[in-house]
Amino acid sequence: MLRRALILVTAALLAGAVMAADADDAPSDPTQVQSTVAALEQAVERLTADLATVQAELAAVKQQLAQANEVAAAERIEDAAAAAVAPTDLAAVDTSTTFASGERMQPQLNPELSVTGDVFLVGGDNLREEFQLAGAELDLQSDLDPYTRMHVVVGFHGEAAHEEKAEHEHSGGEVEEAYLTWLHLPSSLTLTVGKKRQQFGILNRWHAHALDQADLPWVLTESFGDHGLVGTGVSVDWLMPSLWAEVNELTVEVSNGDNETAFAGSDWERPSLVARLKSYWDLSEDAYFELGLDAAHGAADSDGDLWNDFLALDATYNWNPAGHTVYQDVTVRGMLLHARRELGPGETRESWGGYLYGQGKLSRRWIAGARFDWVEDQLVSDQRRWGITPYLTFWQSEFVRLRGQLTHLDDNVTGSDRQFVLQATFAAGPHKHESY
Repeated sequence: MLRRALILVTAALLAGAVMAADADDAPSDPTQVQSTVAALEQAVERLTADLATVQAELAAVKQQLAQANEVAAAERIEDAAAAAVAPTDLAAVDTSTTFASGERMQPQLNPELSVTGDVFLVGGDNLREEFQLAGAELDLQSDLDPYTRMHVVVGFHGEAAHEEKAEHEHSGGEVEEAYLTWLHLPSSLTLTVGKKRQQFGILNRWHAHALDQADLPWVLTESFGDHGLVGTGVSVDWLMPSLWAEVNELTVEVSNGDNETAFAGSDWERPSLVARLKSYWDLSEDAYFELGLDAAHGAADSDGDLWNDFLALDATYNWNPAGHTVYQDVTVRGMLLHARRELGPGETRESWGGYLYGQGKLSRRWIAGARFDWVEDQLVSDQRRWGITPYLTFWQSEFVRLRGQLTHLDDNVTGSDRQFVLQATFAAGPHKHESY
């Protein structure tokens, strides 16, 4: 079939060439035409034979390639088998990749645990000399998810080191704080719900083991009791735009108002309101200044007929030279507070109080300072007291702190008093001596 097709194609090409010749030429000799066709047939036969030869050679090459591939595959299998049974050179094995099961990650789901405690040796003109376990705290914190954080503090309280009583009333364990905080809310807001130490001033938010002295300033204990202002409710923090300061922050807290010293509310029918406006300035690379305006308002009796109001101004200056923060640091902090208490129908008592203290690092481990207190009694008219409290703190390590503190107190009604406190504070866990 192929040869016949080639003959026909060649004949057609020849006929076309003949027809294209000069029309006036005479037709070719039939014998000559047959001779030409015969020559063409011979040429086609030679081409067909050559094509068959090429096809045979191509088939032979394909067969050789297939055999070579089979041999190579067999050699690879033999090499792999030999490597599998050969002894392993442990030094050449890559052990940089480590594998861990999911069970080993389960402890990371547990909250962060910390334990702190204070032990005092106290004495004075009106205090018997004795050791006191002022308290211990179990602190639990955990990031529940990218938006919510949990904080629970269980406290076991003993005596307060500054109590002027020979007999101390022991209070057992209690939940000091338990709250959830929602972070990264729109408009730079943070929401906290639960029981917490409230943001009135700076030091009220700190726990006892984090204070720069062995006790709270007198103006805070006179206003809110030995343990400060604590409430159960809702707190909103707003990181404001940088208006008059580099950082401006507003905190508003609404709680049950069940503080035994300042407020008598126990539910949301007579809640207490606490607000703080904080402004922060960087004075230089080494120093900053912080100013706060604080207010608190709540019912003074269970019937809601009497009200107490507190207004305070606090300030902090800190000098901490860059590159020498471990060895040099100076802090000056103070507060001025005005209280307006309704003691009965038509009876109001207004009083003032404040504190000022300064401290500085003598070396990496030693800190020396002194605090001045002055406060008017918020329940008794024309009674006031002042005192000076020098102290020396030694940081044995970040886990153990020792402190010695002397206090001279002068009361215009009860007279003068002198007290001393030797304090040992211990801490274990990731959150040691936190100041907020």
